[in-house]
Amino acid sequence: MTLGCLCRRKLIFFLLLISSSSLFSSLEDYYPYPLNTTSNNYGETGLLEMPSARFMEEGTLKFGISASSPNEFTFLAASPFPWFEAVYRYTEQKNLKYGPVAYSGNQSLKDKGFDVKFRLLEESYFFPNIALGIRDMAGTGRFSGEYLVASKKIGSFDLSLGLGWGTLGADGNVRNPFISIDERFKRRTYFVGEGGDFNNSVWFSGKRAALFGGLEYSLYRYGLNFKLEYDTSNPDIGLSGPPLEVKSRLNFGVSRSLNDFVDLGLSFERGDEVRFSFVFKGNYGKKSLVPKLDPPLNVIPLSQEQKKKVAEENEIFYRSLNRSLREEQIYIQAASIKQDSVDIAVNQVRFRSYSRAAGRTARIVSALSPNEIEEINVFLMNGDIEVSSISLNRKEFDKALLKQSSSSEVLFKSRINSTEKEPKYINADFQPTIKYPEFFWTMSPALRHQIGGPEAFYLGQLWWKIDTTVMFRRGLSLKTVIGFDIYNNFDEFNNPSYSQLPHVRSDIQEYLSEGKNNIARMQINYIWSPYKNLFARLDVGLLEEMFGGFGGELYYRPFSSNFSASFSIHNVRQREYKQRFKFRDYQTETGHLGLHYDLPKGIHSQMLIGKYLAGDKGVTLDLSRRFKTGFTLGVFATKTNLSAEKFGEGSFDKGFYFSIPMEIFYSKYRQGNISFGLHPLTKDGGATLNVHNSLFSLFGDTNRSSLVRDWEDLFN
Repeated sequence: MTLGCLCRRKLIFFLLLISSSSLFSSLEDYYPYPLNTTSNNYGETGLLEMPSARFMEEGTLKFGISASSPNEFTFLAASPFPWFEAVYRYTEQKNLKYGPVAYSGNQSLKDKGFDVKFRLLEESYFFPNIALGIRDMAGTGRFSGEYLVASKKIGSFDLSLGLGWGTLGADGNVRNPFISIDERFKRRTYFVGEGGDFNNSVWFSGKRAALFGGLEYSLYRYGLNFKLEYDTSNPDIGLSGPPLEVKSRLNFGVSRSLNDFVDLGLSFERGDEVRFSFVFKGNYGKKSLVPKLDPPLNVIPLSQEQKKKVAEENEIFYRSLNRSLREEQIYIQAASIKQDSVDIAVNQVRFRSYSRAAGRTARIVSALSPNEIEEINVFLMNGDIEVSSISLNRKEFDKALLKQSSSSEVLFKSRINSTEKEPKYINADFQPTIKYPEFFWTMSPALRHQIGGPEAFYLGQLWWKIDTTVMFRRGLSLKTVIGFDIYNNFDEFNNPSYSQLPHVRSDIQEYLSEGKNNIARMQINYIWSPYKNLFARLDVGLLEEMFGGFGGELYYRPFSSNFSASFSIHNVRQREYKQRFKFRDYQTETGHLGLHYDLPKGIHSQMLIGKYLAGDKGVTLDLSRRFKTGFTLGVFATKTNLSAEKFGEGSFDKGFYFSIPMEIFYSKYRQGNISFGLHPLTKDGGATLNVHNSLFSLFGDTNRSSLVRDWEDLFN
């Protein structure tokens, strides 16, 4: 055998060896334990101290704690896109004090940070995943760092190699390559201040950078991920706090995904420290977490004799329709049966999707209608306001229910329209009797809190919340929210506001501690639609926990456009701390022009321009993404005519929020959301009035594109 032939055989054997993982990768699907990407200590997807180029699945939200000494990280991470990941991180540095003993006692230092990571290149057969990330991009700079990292999966191994700057480049094992582009990259400042600025002047700067690397090995049979990394953050230098003893630059650990929702991790770092991590996660954007066992009502179609009787006596049709729809928790507001069509206006609070409500209504109408009916016109309402209508070709719709036609064909033969000049309940043949006033109420436990103060990480209250609504007539209601204290630790508050601005929000400690039992809201609302595609609201009373007054709002929603606009104005006065019926001296006017635009991929943009509660004037930008499930992730920032010094710590108002539909956790459809929003700091600048049921929140998702987006829901 020649030497060349032997070399070729060895090369073929080597290629088969390294490609075997792809030949047999499907075996992973048969193991009982899920193995997905896991978090590093800071909350981003990565190794331990070091990042990787991996990302969470699109639509994932996770909360976690990574505990060790001296740094303990609490984080909230989200992935609104497959190429983007964001982390809000709260760090407790146990070897530093928050401030003087007289101010914060023995409370350890708390540091807030915001991290982002972008994918630059998606992994393929030959190329790795490549990502660029920035840590602590708007924080104090204690943990600031930037990185460029590549990750490549080879069999059960996931290899990562990157270049880090800032704290990630503290090892300084290579020269900063950006200095060759501009000498200004030589200079880097640490501990840049109180935080709040984006600190972009120091990004990717410093005389030296560092190569870092690591690997993960996945043991699929047991659901374990083993991690090994070379740590270049060098905590013995003391960039993020007092120098720490480091016996080894190699960190290693193991993580275990118990299921799709919980990850546990254990690691050994710096040669002498043990770290434990716990992560609770969920992909709320892909599908419901609980399978739906809520099929449409099975209505037996009428016999020919019954249909003939219905055609002769319409009252029988209306009564049958009303009874069947009520079983679906859909309520007729008006109905008319004509020679070849049926008009029906409905209201409901069960289905988040208007298309699903229209489809279930049309099923029942079709089953109970005479043969002569060719078109079903469903007029959809939110509260007492008609928002849109769907006109369905009955024959094509029935065929689609029998799988003999497609949803696209039904859409092609349907009409989706805006509201008419007069609502159907004014002149319809059938109008149900409604006895006013109507009374509705709910009660449940709730939380009120302040997070991240100098006295303690969490100061909060368990609060019994009672919501009541009295409907006096269509559109006119009284909304009241009353709360009763169950338990709180507000007696630890010891941080009064020294803001130079009117204390429109910064007196939150006084409102929480003195208003343990309170009237959170008591307001009269009148909502109506004066013209087609125009909605209006007037309100007066105790509008929120801190302000009462009067005002109104207009919202213009062109039905076939992705653009809409709003305008609101209120005259308000600050409420007393106990939140009963008395007021303080501060009074102001506040109002905003709102511009809203729906972008592709479920992205919504919003700009508010106007005057805020403290009298400052400026702009709020809000960007959010809504997934098919209704899960929403958003961020916002407000910049006004206040200087950074006058605004105080944080420089400008900013924050994030998410909203998870309740129906994701249930086998039956229902409305309601689990909502959470966070301002890293409670400041007076850029503060808006907390309006209950803004017109955009009521009618912003009722245009043509929203109905088409959810068109598949029409059939289930």
